[in-house]
Amino acid sequence: MLKKSLKEVLLKTGLYYKMKDYRFRHTEWGGLRDASQKSFYATFISSHDVVFDVGANVGQRTQIFSELCQRVVAVEPQAECVRHLRSRFMFSKNVLIERIALGDHEGEATIRESDSHTISSMSSRFIETVGKSRFSESSWEREVKVEMKTLDQLIGKYGLPKFIKIDVEGFEAQVLAGLNSAVPYISFEFTPELMDEAEKCVARLNQISERYLYNYCMGEKLDFVLESHVTRAKMSNSILPALAEQGNFGDVYAVHQ
Repeated sequence: MLKKSLKEVLLKTGLYYKMKDYRFRHTEWGGLRDASQKSFYATFISSHDVVFDVGANVGQRTQIFSELCQRVVAVEPQAECVRHLRSRFMFSKNVLIERIALGDHEGEATIRESDSHTISSMSSRFIETVGKSRFSESSWEREVKVEMKTLDQLIGKYGLPKFIKIDVEGFEAQVLAGLNSAVPYISFEFTPELMDEAEKCVARLNQISERYLYNYCMGEKLDFVLESHVTRAKMSNSILPALAEQGNFGDVYAVHQ
């Protein structure tokens, strides 16, 4: 009880994540992971750039982006996650938090919140599929109405970003359906149970511009698997099917040439 009360005080004062991040970065593993993540993103994010973190959750990647670029727009519909984001970036002038969901149209949407905030989703198919496999012990009992906008609207408000990170548990294709501009760098999560959704994302980006090339990272690792980026045809016809057979998850990175 005392520990929980102390955590609440630290969250309200903006000190919780300052202390947590400090301790993490001063462990050998934490320091190496932090340096590795910053090094990866620094290859295409610079100090004058804008980044959209779509599905920011509690801001682990947002934190990295904020140390590299001019402005980060953190998009997150879950109220509890937004509370943590506001605490974490209370003293950060370059992080803007949007408590919205993104999709293919403006309006109202429903998010089904899980007992684990990292797998809450607006995709019924995602929930039904992973609920029978990797996350069979999880539940998604709470339904919450949230405001939904599009990437086009976000770009209209903040300008064209250099990079968009999309991690929205099976709703990635709908998010990209609301985009009509060629953003220099985009990443989106793929899961083995819904690899056809990853193909929809690739197809959508190809509609926006045929000049996109692709690579991918496995799991939570930030290290490109392929030595060079490949075409849409190679990604769709060879790589994604192979990943589906292997049962792997990770992130696809699209680079506009």
